[in-house]
Amino acid sequence: MATGRPRVGRRGGRGRGGARWRVDRWWTTGSVLGVALCALALARGAPVMAMGETTSRGAARRALRSFGSGTGKTIAEHREHLSTGVSKELVQRVAKDGAVIVTWANSHYYDFALNWLRHLDALGVENYLIGAMDEEMYAKLRKIGVPCWLMGSQGIDKEAVTRDFGWGSKNFHKMGRDKIRLIRDFTKTGTDVLISDIDVAWLRDPIPFFRRYPKADILVSTDNLRNMTHESPEQIAKTVDGEGLEPPCAGTANIGMMWFRSTSGSQAITDEWVNNLEKDDKIWDQAEFNTLMHKGGCGMDNDGSGVGKAYNGKIMLGTLPVALFNNGHTYFTQRLPEAINVNPYAMHATFQYEGTPGKRNRMREANQWLGDRDDASYFEQKFLSYTPRVLKGVDVTQFEKLGYPTMDHQLKTLEEGDPVILEHMRLVQHQIAQLYEAVAVAKSLNRVLIAPPFFCGLDRAWFPHGGRFPGSMLTLPFICPLDHVMAIESYGSSFVEEYREYSFLGHPDMPKDTVTKENVRRVEVEPTVSFSKTAPIDPKYGMCFQKRDNEGKIIDNNDDECVPARNNVFQSAKAIKLSGQVDSLEDLAAALDSVVNVKFLHFDTIIGVTKSSQASTTTQIRMGIWCCRMGNHEFYKVDKVDLFEIRAPEGIFPDESEMANASKTLALPASRSNSTIIEGNETNEPTPEDDAERHEVENDDAKDKMKKTDEERKETGEQTDDQTDDQTSSSPDAAAIEAGLTKFFKGDLKKVGAALHLIEEAHDAGLDKTD
Repeated sequence: MATGRPRVGRRGGRGRGGARWRVDRWWTTGSVLGVALCALALARGAPVMAMGETTSRGAARRALRSFGSGTGKTIAEHREHLSTGVSKELVQRVAKDGAVIVTWANSHYYDFALNWLRHLDALGVENYLIGAMDEEMYAKLRKIGVPCWLMGSQGIDKEAVTRDFGWGSKNFHKMGRDKIRLIRDFTKTGTDVLISDIDVAWLRDPIPFFRRYPKADILVSTDNLRNMTHESPEQIAKTVDGEGLEPPCAGTANIGMMWFRSTSGSQAITDEWVNNLEKDDKIWDQAEFNTLMHKGGCGMDNDGSGVGKAYNGKIMLGTLPVALFNNGHTYFTQRLPEAINVNPYAMHATFQYEGTPGKRNRMREANQWLGDRDDASYFEQKFLSYTPRVLKGVDVTQFEKLGYPTMDHQLKTLEEGDPVILEHMRLVQHQIAQLYEAVAVAKSLNRVLIAPPFFCGLDRAWFPHGGRFPGSMLTLPFICPLDHVMAIESYGSSFVEEYREYSFLGHPDMPKDTVTKENVRRVEVEPTVSFSKTAPIDPKYGMCFQKRDNEGKIIDNNDDECVPARNNVFQSAKAIKLSGQVDSLEDLAAALDSVVNVKFLHFDTIIGVTKSSQASTTTQIRMGIWCCRMGNHEFYKVDKVDLFEIRAPEGIFPDESEMANASKTLALPASRSNSTIIEGNETNEPTPEDDAERHEVENDDAKDKMKKTDEERKETGEQTDDQTDDQTSSSPDAAAIEAGLTKFFKGDLKKVGAALHLIEEAHDAGLDKTD
């Protein structure tokens, strides 16, 4: 019965021993005893509640226990249950000042329910209720004393109702119909109600804000992506403490946060809303509300406050300000409250790309997730982190031109091969390649990886766009959420076994005295050519989300202490220095044996830790996509990213700022002397790979040129490099080098000639040998 329509006439509760009992069974199973127990409970003032309702902790929860004492009414008379199983009496008892906050969830979302209610508890808000969609969820909520009732579902079967519904699925739409029935029921209780999705986090008590608009039957959140509360002089005049509504009926209404006054207008629109959904199972609940609110016009007779007529003039409706009641883009991507310096009431985890795990990770990145408090294992592991680096040569001005305040009409939809897309891919893929190596290192050391923050050039959407989500106030480039880059949802529950959010050090439930110098060791890595072509992410791009106290004052001025790469404890911790690049992960573990029991191990860089890649791109990471250009999206790939370049002889290039990048296009073949250059590390002993791979050159044109040269030598009877016995006399093949340099300098023969001349001088002088 947990998942079907609540049974008519079901009246029950729990005695002090927790046993269930029901009115419709008393007369057949011991009627005298049943009546006696009921009378005794009422005489003592004990709670006599309907099955599916429960008491709670705290003042409001204690108040529930006094309900019904001394009334003299029978249980059946005392409870009037609505279609979703909730009783008017329960709602009225939990309500404070005539208002109640309501959400609903199944057991799959139990940790979201914890996050939701703990945010409200932290604000001192106790007038809330949670509808449990299955027996397991109901039992869990009762166990921790949360005001709840067994809501069930009228369309989802018993097994499916406990699982993740998945956005857009059939069960998702069936759940949406349960939600709208719930809204309709609450408008008939005589109590004003705030309906909230379970993936909303409340950061301030919103009820006082809603009370500023007594004419409004409904206030609803929006999918708009820019704040417009201060664009109208009339609305500015109506603001309170700088806070006001958006223009009436602004944009698409999002039904994840809705305030309903208990009025005839609210009842009329919710009645039609439910009726229309039940007639056609293909209608989306949110789309139908938008249709209804615009019926007969929307926003008429606005008095300047943002409240206007809607739904054939039957209701007064206002749109909640998007910078105060945030959607997922304004809060997590744009960080709009910080950008315009306002204190938000709430954020809703929408506009993300990786399902429920993506929502959870977004809140964790913002240090607003309170669902881990009961999971000590989340903090008990040993962890590995590293400082991410970005390519120096990336032209960020290309991204800046596409960001706000450039207006939408000035942007053109990006197309295949657009230089700004290629630059974004180059920027992000280099960071992904670092992540690949870090995952391999973390797994080999039996550590959980603290994911790095990603620095992105372009925004992501579900459709082709001009660089940022249309209508947004996003400046580019920016620190992007992990779900912009990584396929988090594909991991399932195993994601948290391998990763923590990049802001993990600022987790609100991080045990005290965990992040200390005694618990942290830095690993210093010897710089390589690949390293020299990168730089840390510019400090002007803040990583940690701003925090405010209950009075709205900023208490954390974005010092980025939540991120290992910028945390003062991490940066001042004792260090262990690697003496050159190691051959294998086993060698790395041996080199770090002295710090095996340290809780946090932070690498100053992951570039050049090993001599060659240790990552398997097919199993290490499940990467996401960038979306979208005209025609398609782009897949992130790392096959052309080189983090292990050979160390170049110093001083061989006349313009080091220009020439330093040449080694990425051209890797010099290894010399056959006893001083061998191997993958960015110098060693005094040749390796077995030197003989077999001394012709390995990254540039394909150079490889073809070298192959052709060897074939020509064979035809003329000359020795090829493979036939040369005198190892000390061999030198890099000039034709191959020339081919690579010609490609690098785009055919500029003057530069090619100068570079070849300097390389020849350096080789003759022995500068390519170890000192």
